[in-house]
Amino acid sequence: MTDIPLVSYEYLLGAVDIKGKPNNYFGSVSLRENSGLFDDAFRYRLTVLVLHAGEEDKDGNSLEERMVTAEWYVGWQSYDVVDKEKVTKECFSPDEEGASAANRWLEDSLASLK
Repeated sequence: MTDIPLVSYEYLLGAVDIKGKPNNYFGSVSLRENSGLFDDAFRYRLTVLVLHAGEEDKDGNSLEERMVTAEWYVGWQSYDVVDKEKVTKECFSPDEEGASAANRWLEDSLASLK
């Protein structure tokens, strides 16, 4: 059994294909038993990063580059307020294989801390 659930690329993609936003998937795993609210935990985030080139193709569609990103840090604070220098980030291919690779990378990172 894994500590981090496998999240599909389709879920992460969200509404990007219709010019909407991607879904973020946040989670945390306790690093020790009987941990409290302010104890450090392995906190992670999965999302699809969409970079717009600012150009359009011949049909008027904006050109963009997509990638699955996985981030993690150890702490008790939420992602929005944690010092971004403490966050480790890796990018993966924008497909189901990339989402699976991101999940494996998070699992390996967590295993190295336990």
